Amino acid sequence: MALFKYGQLSLRQFTALGVSLMVLGLFLTSFADSPQFVAVSFGILSGSGIGVLTVCTYIVIALWFPWSHRFHVFSTSVLSAMDPLGITVVNAVVANMCADPSLGWRWAFRLFAAVFSSMGSLLLAVFGNPPIVSSEQQEAMPNEKSPNIQKPPWSVRSKVVTHGIWSIAMCCKGIAYFIPMVILPKHLIDLGYKEADAVKVISVFGTVGAIGQAFASLVGDYVKGYIMVVNLVAATVLTVNNIIAAYSTSLTAVYVYCAVSGFFLGPYLAGYYAVNNEIMDGENIYTLFLTMRLSKGVGATVGPYLAGHIRDVTGSYHAVFLSIASCFGVFVLATFLLIFNKKWRYLKS
Repeated sequence: MALFKYGQLSLRQFTALGVSLMVLGLFLTSFADSPQFVAVSFGILSGSGIGVLTVCTYIVIALWFPWSHRFHVFSTSVLSAMDPLGITVVNAVVANMCADPSLGWRWAFRLFAAVFSSMGSLLLAVFGNPPIVSSEQQEAMPNEKSPNIQKPPWSVRSKVVTHGIWSIAMCCKGIAYFIPMVILPKHLIDLGYKEADAVKVISVFGTVGAIGQAFASLVGDYVKGYIMVVNLVAATVLTVNNIIAAYSTSLTAVYVYCAVSGFFLGPYLAGYYAVNNEIMDGENIYTLFLTMRLSKGVGATVGPYLAGHIRDVTGSYHAVFLSIASCFGVFVLATFLLIFNKKWRYLKS
């Protein structure tokens, strides 16, 4: 982001760099013979490539479809609409591929490298020349209700506090989002259900998640300006859902839990980029977006270890689900503070 902002490399060059690192890392991983090799090839090379590519893709789409465009939310959210299916359904297919002696995990990585190489080349071919303007011009949110109102400028302290609150919110959201994918299969097996049931449950989570995000993407532009409120309501439902799940042990209840969780995570995933326009009235969008990605990554990294530690210490999954509910609760509180701060600035103006 820093190199792009100061004109050292173009978005197209960064995208090419991201695709190259990702494909190279995946291909080298297929020849791995040690965990250290995988850590470098898949973790560092491919991981860095994915990070660069993801940021560049969101930015170029936002340049073609700025906040003022009637399809801004849809265009920036549909980018990741298939993520839940990839995490759950496609992973199950790849697991079967790895179990096949004639294919194995090495060919799975080579297949991924071939697919991403083809799709990356296609992306570069249609990249075009997006209108590069200042973030204030491309993303600023005009006050349609009261165009003459002059809101007070953001002080350094208010910027730091806002970024801090958003960071805490997204870290907790990252923890709460990834823990169920890790603990649900083991939880069901411990309850005495078959491994196949665990796979089906996770598939439901991913499938309904894709449906929820697709729905939120389609209606997102109609609630533009209130995405934070939608996220707050969805997170409240998810908090209650996890509290109920802590005391549910039947397979039917787990299916319902996955369906509700997948669907109501849709608004969060759909507004992944667009919501950053609302937090500071169109200012500091890139830094808020990168704060979101970094904090979510920290939460996704810490979450599984935290869940395992809680399970080992308490000997129960009840505390794990309650910890997920607590994380969603913190997200609700943080989002409420950001909304309140925004409304307070409006009243002051």
